[in-house]
Amino acid sequence: MTAISRATGALAALAPAALVAGLTVAAPAPAGAAVTITCTGAPVVLTESTEVYTLTGACGAVTVRGSNVTVSLTSATALTVTGSNTRVVASRTLGPVLVKAANSAVTAPKGTSVKIKGANNKVVYGKLRKVVVRGANNVVRVKAGKTKVKVRGANNVIRVHKRTR
Repeated sequence: MTAISRATGALAALAPAALVAGLTVAAPAPAGAAVTITCTGAPVVLTESTEVYTLTGACGAVTVRGSNVTVSLTSATALTVTGSNTRVVASRTLGPVLVKAANSAVTAPKGTSVKIKGANNKVVYGKLRKVVVRGANNVVRVKAGKTKVKVRGANNVIRVHKRTR
């Protein structure tokens, strides 16, 4: 597998099972192989389509540009999804999330904010401070905590935890 260094643009040969964060993935892994990236706090940009990525460690800003991608990660300081038909699952907290795509899904136990610009996206959080939706047919579910909500568009379904006193 090869990867393009964002800093130098030079090609580097890397083992398909382990990449260092801060690189842009430029070639797909062998068919059926998942790509594992060890995060070191640097930005990670995923550009390939039809891939399965596992990001371990604490990631910096993660950008998913490829379509039909599945990403599992521990945490990220920020997440941007621009590829359609993408699924991202975090096991810990996500920083600000921007979903500028269609038919994508983000799931996390906790986060700071989510902004959706697109259609047919789904976001599920345990706790989320703020959500902004612009588009149609999006679904947002927050299971606990207080969430500020701003919605613009048709047929969006927003379900946030309702505090009872």
